[in-house]
Amino acid sequence: MVAAGEESVPTSLLSRVRWDVVRWAAISVYLVALAIFCVTRGVPMDRAGLTLWIVTGLSAVCIGKGWRAWGRMMLDWLPFQGVLLLYDYSYGAASYFSGGFIDGFPIQGAINRIGMPLHVTFPIRVDEWLFGGHLPSQWVQQHLSGAVNQAPWWSIFITLCYCSHFMVSPIVAAVLWIRSRERFRAWAALLVALAVAGIATYFVFPMSPPWLASQQGYISGTPVYRLSGQGWSWLDFHGAAQVLGDAQDRSNPVAAMPSLHLATATLVIGFFWFSVRRWVRPFLLLYPALMSFTLIYSGEHYVTDEIAGLLYAVVLLAAWRVLRRRPLHLPGWLGGAGVLSSWRATDREALLDPADRPVDVVQHG
Repeated sequence: MVAAGEESVPTSLLSRVRWDVVRWAAISVYLVALAIFCVTRGVPMDRAGLTLWIVTGLSAVCIGKGWRAWGRMMLDWLPFQGVLLLYDYSYGAASYFSGGFIDGFPIQGAINRIGMPLHVTFPIRVDEWLFGGHLPSQWVQQHLSGAVNQAPWWSIFITLCYCSHFMVSPIVAAVLWIRSRERFRAWAALLVALAVAGIATYFVFPMSPPWLASQQGYISGTPVYRLSGQGWSWLDFHGAAQVLGDAQDRSNPVAAMPSLHLATATLVIGFFWFSVRRWVRPFLLLYPALMSFTLIYSGEHYVTDEIAGLLYAVVLLAAWRVLRRRPLHLPGWLGGAGVLSSWRATDREALLDPADRPVDVVQHG
């Protein structure tokens, strides 16, 4: 007998499974496997690898919540990652140049596919003007000459900060998907908008980074070295160093403007700025501050393109804040506000709650 108001629960084998135990066991196995992979093979920094690891982790989180929860995760995550994967391919397309080359890299005045010239000396002149004739990357490396010649213990923090760029944004997206689907979609939209703005700038204003300009002889005096992977040497993580080197070899070497490393770091702290306590906010600023120093010390970016990356992030965050107060509405012939409202998902779908049911459950809070 079933009392009034109660639902009948099938008395099958599945009904006796402790899905919360199965889920947490699967999550634990996943975390151990990910840790082993990162130690032995290095942090996954390619888009396809990251997507596979994240989708696998979120699938573990969905265990016991039914196929609808898993299907919603796939519908939410894969289109978002698909757009970023297209960005990666476009990122590579922006690296094709015709004209002069040194050691396989384009030089000042080389022309890209849309006829835009490569800029090499422009950021050097701007940074020297901003800092009284000194080039920040060169100055920092000169004053840390011992660190340049031999990796110090603190270089691991430089390398970890640099590599965090590849991990922070997808980790934030995964956590938001679990905790707040609406904020996940806002974060995904910001990342896609930043990627589109970045790739457009790479086509319109291609620019060499300090390490490449120095390697080609455009920076006089002490050479500027590429030190972003230096910390792996101190840890003796040769596999991780190889992964980072391969990722850098596949990337566009003349995509310095804007600095998406600093733009993404700014986007992260700006996204959470108004949702944390006031005393926490100064600590949030440490991440973009460390990223800014990392990019200058490692020879990856000029202050000029760091400023551009900061502005890109601030503009996107400001636009997001405005649209939160005045949401966009589609024209009536496209379905109007009803279509937009149908995109909203229930907030805080409690995927980690212990109360599972043996049926296709999607909880609503």
